[in-house]
Amino acid sequence: MTDLPLNTQPGESAGEDTPGVVAAIRSFASLPTLVLLAGVVAVSVLGRFFVRSPLWLDEALSVNISKLPLGEVAEALKHDGHPPLYYYLLHGWMSVFGEGDRAVRALSGCITIGTLPLAFLTGRRIGGTRLGLGVTLVFAVSPYAFRYGSETRMYALVMAEVLAGYLLVDAALKRPRFPTLAGVAGVAGLLLWTHYWSMWLLAATGMAILGRLFVARRRSDTAAAVSAAKVAGALAVGGLTLLPWLPTLLYQNEHTGTPWAPSFRVTTMVVTSLTDFAGGPYSEAQLGMLLLAILAVIGVFGTGLDSHRIELDFHAHELARRPLLILGATIAIAAAVGLLNGMAFAPRYAAIYFPFFIVLVALGLEQFRPGVVRDVVLIGFAATALAGTFFVFRLDRTQAGKAADAIAAAAADGLVVTCPDQLGPSVDRVLDRARYDVVTFPRFESPELVDWVDYKERNSRNDPKAFAQEVLRRAERRPLFLVIGDNFLTLEGQCQKVVETIAAVRPPNTLMRPVTEDFYEPMTLVEFGLPGS
Repeated sequence: MTDLPLNTQPGESAGEDTPGVVAAIRSFASLPTLVLLAGVVAVSVLGRFFVRSPLWLDEALSVNISKLPLGEVAEALKHDGHPPLYYYLLHGWMSVFGEGDRAVRALSGCITIGTLPLAFLTGRRIGGTRLGLGVTLVFAVSPYAFRYGSETRMYALVMAEVLAGYLLVDAALKRPRFPTLAGVAGVAGLLLWTHYWSMWLLAATGMAILGRLFVARRRSDTAAAVSAAKVAGALAVGGLTLLPWLPTLLYQNEHTGTPWAPSFRVTTMVVTSLTDFAGGPYSEAQLGMLLLAILAVIGVFGTGLDSHRIELDFHAHELARRPLLILGATIAIAAAVGLLNGMAFAPRYAAIYFPFFIVLVALGLEQFRPGVVRDVVLIGFAATALAGTFFVFRLDRTQAGKAADAIAAAAADGLVVTCPDQLGPSVDRVLDRARYDVVTFPRFESPELVDWVDYKERNSRNDPKAFAQEVLRRAERRPLFLVIGDNFLTLEGQCQKVVETIAAVRPPNTLMRPVTEDFYEPMTLVEFGLPGS
């Protein structure tokens, strides 16, 4: 069934762009409110290109893997745990724009800007031009989109692919022409080659399409059944594109997994996702989380009656049913798989279903009819989004930059040990490798990469004392620094044993302590004096 735009009047066709863009903008809010919203959008969109924090672990790993020769990227990812599309894309990007922090992050920023038209088209396809503007606004000012639009990871690309996929699936269900079906297969394949959590979204979408096929057959609606069958086939073809990568995927599933975090409950998944959508665990951002949740509920169950009243009907709003179905089914499938295999969840994975959530929020905003109340709600929404974005902007992704400054102030050269190896990529990136030797616990491997293969099992066999003794031998009488994070899973207490063993020979001096409220990746820095000093 074709979704009717919210602004469609009796006798008007859903296929018409009613109202036009100019009329929709005029009816969206009063002129002062529009000016304010435009300012917030500009700050949010442009601000992601000016994040100053050094790259944290995952970003530094992305750069270090992507700068390898193309023929070596796949082998490196075999030890990392991701599909290769984003890394190939970043490889090409760096060959043109370089490897600086702003340069590599700008790829995600440009992708999020390119996603704005997709957000508009998605909203317009579902509910008309004004809803298209609403979805664009919600995406543009979102602290979550800001975070991953300013990070050297694949999540901005995932969001763009999800919105493109929605548009193509919707178009193919209405007119299953070959170019559209090819587009469905292509985007499904791109999603799988970008992030493995796309499997849960594609499974949810496939189940919804098969349900549509079943209903169409029961109603003897041959055209709808044929369309659904063709779209299901296109999704299957997209899935088959991953076959060349399947041996690597199976190896990663067997040997890498997610040893850096515990398994999750569905409630944890939902709450942490909402927290990240609003900008993080800060009181101002959590007000935004509450507002997002309220707007999403209104988007699902509410109908605006006039400028002061919204009626709640617990039969979900017709326009909200499809995005709500895909959102809920994706979360349910991911939670079920996590329960079975113990995989971890990080809020960045929510990029897979975030686009459907913003549609629900935009639907909630749309239920406030033009007038003072709508303006107040829009201003409140923009203000909380800007507050969340501020916290994302000011939060340094890693304390590695502060550690590098402290090391440089203490000694012109020396041996730097990161414990564990997960701190290696970010610390190594900000140190002058011509002056400092950087090694990692537990195996003195390259600080540029982390080998996740059988990580938990290998760490159970670590010998911190033997490692520390080898560090002392390599350091000789050079300055010696240890960058520590002692709260990593599978490594609990081991770095402290390294400190204690070295401290028995060379006196320790703590130069920097972890500041968890200011840094996403906090760390401790200890300098060890010369023996006998």
